[in-house]
Amino acid sequence: MIDWKSREIFSSLKVPPDIPIVVRVDGWRFRKVAMELELEKPFDRRLIEALANIPVKLVEGGFPILLAYTFSDEISFVLHPPIPWEGRVEKVVSILASYSSGHLSSTFGRPLSFDGRIILVRSKEEIIDYLTWRQSEAWRNTINSYALKALEEDGYTLKEASEILKGAKSKELHEIIFNKLGINVAKVPAWQRRGVIVKRVEVIKEESRAGPVIRRRTKIDWEPPLFSTPEGREYLLDLLST
Repeated sequence: MIDWKSREIFSSLKVPPDIPIVVRVDGWRFRKVAMELELEKPFDRRLIEALANIPVKLVEGGFPILLAYTFSDEISFVLHPPIPWEGRVEKVVSILASYSSGHLSSTFGRPLSFDGRIILVRSKEEIIDYLTWRQSEAWRNTINSYALKALEEDGYTLKEASEILKGAKSKELHEIIFNKLGINVAKVPAWQRRGVIVKRVEVIKEESRAGPVIRRRTKIDWEPPLFSTPEGREYLLDLLST
């Protein structure tokens, strides 16, 4: 008989199980889904709340998530060691992507899918650098999304608006948004500009003869600092040290 187990081509691919890793899941064809669900443009609070609740539920289920960062249709999970399934890539990625898909599908009552990938990080510094990169993408996404909304409300189709904005400078996008919507995009809610952090915090649950009993719970931070600033760096270092 053929050794079918040996044909599972990714089953032996592993990440080091004793160091943190980042797993990012991204929504598949979410622009079409957003139109079908008639989500508010350019951002719908229901979607980001549903995304933020995914790591909350995973932590409650015992998944070793140190923190998570989400914006648009993506979630980055920072996992602390020991990594489940001895670091098997196919297991870690497929479970996080499928759980995210199932949770969001249940929330909105229609099939929704995520793909996933693992990002190797060698230190806390690299985790901070990675999250700073994703937050900069969140800001770019915010500007582009509001500019698209401005042109669509001005009568352009999505395709036409996308062509107009292609190659536009940041200053030009800001002007389009302000002139057509009257919005200073730097003043929109922080979760739209900077994304959302799901973190673990320590709380005193009860007192005992031996002293206070410390428990950890998850908390959603809707106004995280800019990770590129000293304040933001210290914020992340503190979270990565819990």
